[in-house]
Amino acid sequence: MTDVVFHYGVADKVDYAIRLVRKVVRNGFRVQVALAPGEQAGFSARLWATGPAAFLAHCDAQAPASVQRRSPVLLATTGADLEPAGAVLLNLTNDMPQGLQRYQKILEVISTDPQDRQQGRVRKRAYDNAQCPVVMHDAGAVHMAGTV
Repeated sequence: MTDVVFHYGVADKVDYAIRLVRKVVRNGFRVQVALAPGEQAGFSARLWATGPAAFLAHCDAQAPASVQRRSPVLLATTGADLEPAGAVLLNLTNDMPQGLQRYQKILEVISTDPQDRQQGRVRKRAYDNAQCPVVMHDAGAVHMAGTV
């Protein structure tokens, strides 16, 4: 059964998502990142912008298969571009991922934007209906707890 973790209350969705990608890769997993059309170039640029020592090797779904196999991070804009199976999916779209059983874990990042929160609620209900175990992680509370 696929585990789903919602990280909600996030102020900067892309920055938080990049930190999640780093954590997943650091833990030895490959991660597939589902992005809305038009967001792939910006996300890729942010992966480069974190500094040369912190660069994360990544490619998009149009890269040759040999490059995709060596890249710990695959960026895709449609479900059809995602690999047939993968350990972790980071869903940054408003769409429900297809083929939930293909993934060991699905990560969702929900910003503080009201529309994003509403779309997140819709996906949460869909995961519940699919009987996926869902864990809710209040990223805003964790961030605030670390401040004085």
